[in-house]
Amino acid sequence: MKDANINVRVEDWIYSEAKEMDLNFSEVIRAALISEIEKKRIKKIMANLDRASAAVNKIGMKKIVSEIRDMRENR
Repeated sequence: MKDANINVRVEDWIYSEAKEMDLNFSEVIRAALISEIEKKRIKKIMANLDRASAAVNKIGMKKIVSEIRDMRENR
């Protein structure tokens, strides 16, 4: 896997506190980015699920079940 470089600017007090706490900047930033990516993916999945649910509700569960049964019988 190819790595990418990023530069981050933070206020002096953040840098000083992080250094004092002996934080590994790369690990902290990597974990924060992964966490944010996961949140965004979940949000996107939930939006897609809401749209799918609205479509199912619009069509009606009885109609969907009926169509599935018809497809099974016609195999």
